[in-house]
Amino acid sequence: MNARRAALAAAALAAAGVALAGCSGGAGGGASGANADCAWQLHYGGTLYVLAPGQESAKVVPHRGSPLGQGWFEGCQDGGGAEPRQTVSVYPVAGVDPSLAVITQDDVIGVTDPGHLPAPLAMPAN
Repeated sequence: MNARRAALAAAALAAAGVALAGCSGGAGGGASGANADCAWQLHYGGTLYVLAPGQESAKVVPHRGSPLGQGWFEGCQDGGGAEPRQTVSVYPVAGVDPSLAVITQDDVIGVTDPGHLPAPLAMPAN
């Protein structure tokens, strides 16, 4: 396994750990898509999406076209008081089935399985 693939695998495992260790939801927020206390977890169409490793800000893959619909982030309850649920427009990622990945109005990509990124989102091997 080359260094780039090893780094991608480590990032995927870290993202999965953050998603599992976070509180009940995450804040939608700006391009960062997360606050320091809660995991970024997007709910859309009955599916849970977590932050795609290495895709915190998808400036190279901005959302385009019409939204698929509205998703939401559960309000974080990290001891500082409950935050309200936040809604966000959800868009398709070009060349990727929305059941695998979507992009928010803030250009943040969420995936259903951070350990197996869709080909258009995976880093190229050297």
